[in-house]
Amino acid sequence: MSDAADHRLLDRLLTHARHTPSAPAIVTSDGTLDYATLARRVHGCAEALMQMGVTSDSTVALACEAEVPHLIASLALAALGSSQLALPSHEPPSFRDELAQRINATHRLGEEDIKRLSAADTSSLSVTDRPAKGSAGLIYLSTSGTTGAPKLVVLGDNDLVSQAPRHIGSPQERFACIAGIEHNFAKRHRLYCVAQGAANVFLETTGIDTVPAQCDALEVNVLHVSAFQARDLLGARDLEALRNLTLKIGGSHVPLALRNALMDHITPTLYTGYGTTETGAIAFAGPGQHDAEESVGVPLSGIELRIAPTDPDTPTATAEAPGEILIRADGLFRAYLGNPGETARRLVDGWFHTGDLGFLDAHNRLVLRGRRDDMFVFNSMNIYPQELETCIRQHGAVEDVAVVPRHSAVHGAIPVAIVQAKTGAALDPGDLRSFARERLGLRCPRQFVLVDHVPRNRTGKIQRDAAQALIAE
Repeated sequence: MSDAADHRLLDRLLTHARHTPSAPAIVTSDGTLDYATLARRVHGCAEALMQMGVTSDSTVALACEAEVPHLIASLALAALGSSQLALPSHEPPSFRDELAQRINATHRLGEEDIKRLSAADTSSLSVTDRPAKGSAGLIYLSTSGTTGAPKLVVLGDNDLVSQAPRHIGSPQERFACIAGIEHNFAKRHRLYCVAQGAANVFLETTGIDTVPAQCDALEVNVLHVSAFQARDLLGARDLEALRNLTLKIGGSHVPLALRNALMDHITPTLYTGYGTTETGAIAFAGPGQHDAEESVGVPLSGIELRIAPTDPDTPTATAEAPGEILIRADGLFRAYLGNPGETARRLVDGWFHTGDLGFLDAHNRLVLRGRRDDMFVFNSMNIYPQELETCIRQHGAVEDVAVVPRHSAVHGAIPVAIVQAKTGAALDPGDLRSFARERLGLRCPRQFVLVDHVPRNRTGKIQRDAAQALIAE
């Protein structure tokens, strides 16, 4: 992608500052920053960074939970053409040190540094002023994989500008999310808002129970959460305050039962999406599209999607033989930092091989079947865990489930389900087995193990290694 001026975060920010200077850019309980003020604050921060020796050749590690200073510093680094990575404060110091070493950080800025830099005096600056900058600034995003060390996904700030319209529909959006800006998902969306001229609304981290009241007070009209956060949100007070906003969910599979509960108790305007760090949003299922297949909707405008068969005997992907999802679009990631082999394997001729399995239904809606690496073979049958999990979760007493393989010298891999019962429900494994066998036939798990909780990571993805460890126990 070219580095044309209107494809840069800095230039999009300055355009909004010139044409809609009084439009809200940042909204908190303490007040509002308009786009003209935000542009001056970013310029002032960039000037202060340059005085510290930060240039377009610098790589900066940011450790700052305070969201507004973090966003201003991130935009300033993008303006200077510097490379940057957030060091998440919720991780141990050794993990943060390792990340800083992996990016060869030239500068490491802590909370107080960033607060000071983002508050630099801007009284003499005009919104038309531009800090010196080099080529496109690079943003490293740490993936939230379920096993192994996280990959560092390399994106240019102009790549995020290209992805932004698939996430933020208009400048009238007042966007909030519960995750802090140090998280991959939240960091991207905060920058998407700036690219689109929308309002970034920052909620106070006082617990999910206060989210409805905060959204009402700050006039949030789009709230984005993970599936985990959505479940917790159902238990919050004052849910009627969310009735008129749009609720978006991403990050992991969203079962139909959860979708229905959210539409019944929170808002009918529910969108459940599918996307990756490497591509941004790929598809969203909106009102009227939530059915038993649990699709994630029709691919978004600007997304080219192919389904590559995984079975040579089945040239067309189907529910019984899903294929790997391949994506081509503006704003694709550039590389996995320090991992050219994985980059070459996943990014081929302009197509990103997601590693996710799925098929397109009769309405051209994408239905996911989990990760390609999760598929296993049982008695010559391909087992797709997410398909089995979707079925088992329909049992009225099941809260959550994960299907994983147990090695067998005779059968290859035997499907085993670990199951979490709903609170207060009496769940009989024999009854559950009959329920599943009636719907899955020979693909039915051969063992059902009741557990207190199905292990999931912060974004709600099943931690399958941990699930297998529970079976071993």
